[in-house]
Amino acid sequence: MFLTFVNLAKSKSKAVLVQMVSAAGTGYSFNAKRNRLKPKMVLRKLDPIVKQHVLFVEHKKIRAI
Repeated sequence: MFLTFVNLAKSKSKAVLVQMVSAAGTGYSFNAKRNRLKPKMVLRKLDPIVKQHVLFVEHKKIRAI
């Protein structure tokens, strides 16, 4: 009996973890998950430092999920 070793390539993950930074310039940020094939994310969410809803833009990719 012969056992053969098959090296299977890893598939790319479907999601990526990104850092979202407040556009108000407060420096507040959080991490969000988005689909790898989608364009960069922009969200409207509460910034607790200015206590208002502001835009959060994608700053950088953290890692693949």
